[in-house]
Amino acid sequence: MAGRPDILYLGRSRLHRSRANLIQTFGTVEGFEELGVRVELWLPAWPRGVRLADKAAELGVSRRLDVRGSGWLHPRWGFWPFVLRHWRHLAQAGTLYTRVPEISAVLAAFGLRHHLEVHDVASLLDGRRGRRLVARHRRGTVDMLIPISHGARQALVEAGAVGERMHVAPSGVRLSDFAGVSRFDPGRLARPRIVHIGRLTPERGSRVLAALAGQDGCEVTAVGGEESLPGVRNVPMVPLREVPAWYDRCDVILLPYQPEIGTAATMSPIKLFESLAAGRPIVASDLPTLREILTPEQTALLVPPRDVEAWVAAVRRLRQAPSLAARLAGAARELAPAYSWRARAQGILKAIGLPVGEG
Repeated sequence: MAGRPDILYLGRSRLHRSRANLIQTFGTVEGFEELGVRVELWLPAWPRGVRLADKAAELGVSRRLDVRGSGWLHPRWGFWPFVLRHWRHLAQAGTLYTRVPEISAVLAAFGLRHHLEVHDVASLLDGRRGRRLVARHRRGTVDMLIPISHGARQALVEAGAVGERMHVAPSGVRLSDFAGVSRFDPGRLARPRIVHIGRLTPERGSRVLAALAGQDGCEVTAVGGEESLPGVRNVPMVPLREVPAWYDRCDVILLPYQPEIGTAATMSPIKLFESLAAGRPIVASDLPTLREILTPEQTALLVPPRDVEAWVAAVRRLRQAPSLAARLAGAARELAPAYSWRARAQGILKAIGLPVGEG
């Protein structure tokens, strides 16, 4: 691809590690491209045995993206060598965008105006680093801040950031990945299947899953969890392309995040939006960041995170009221398109002042 990109996106996600930051980066970039905005994505150089096309296919990316690798984007070098080497290219780019605070700091040191997507706010605002970020934002070198939740936005405002130059962009989901997931079947609630995908720790609700595994008729499976729980079937982590099929095997989705998670006040978990797209009744922790997306009794049942008996009662309620479960499942699926990666990208483009094409 030749010519100046509309957005030059700098990241530090490792291509050979399928973590949430890589999923979100590719999803957002693909959304930009679908809207007619050309993106040049730079990531740390990946091992020779890793093929970009294979990784894109694993992530479900259907478009050909302009992804470039540089060893200088590895955190061990502090990002300064990359900016020195590519300063002219960066200065001539239409828009600079990153989700890495350390890259943002180096761009600002070189006077390169850019936009910063903000994730781990608590860590970012801790001490001198946070004060410097806010100062750069107020001066305009860091133009738009893109927090992933309203909780994160509020923390930034309280730290002195300019509210008028912020746009909240929650995580998202690729709807096409879930097109093959079957419609919710209330008849399955007699013996409901509950599937937990991802890390399984006390902070992510392992006590809740253990309690439900002991309930008559409940089948609980943990896909990729590290902790072994009585009554819970453990399955090794599966490739990302297989994740929707596991949602298809699920009858009730639990999001038992606990307040002890360090990002509880500002998070926007991808699993939340996958759950919406799967079209299953959701039972979730009553945390402010989840309430930003979920409406109690309309799109989910919300329960006190630490109250294990409340979780058991919520699942029992769904089993005893199939019509309620079906209504919640349908409302979740209807809400999902508002949180597609394309919708996320569209909101960001409007916030940073780039025109949106037809794609």
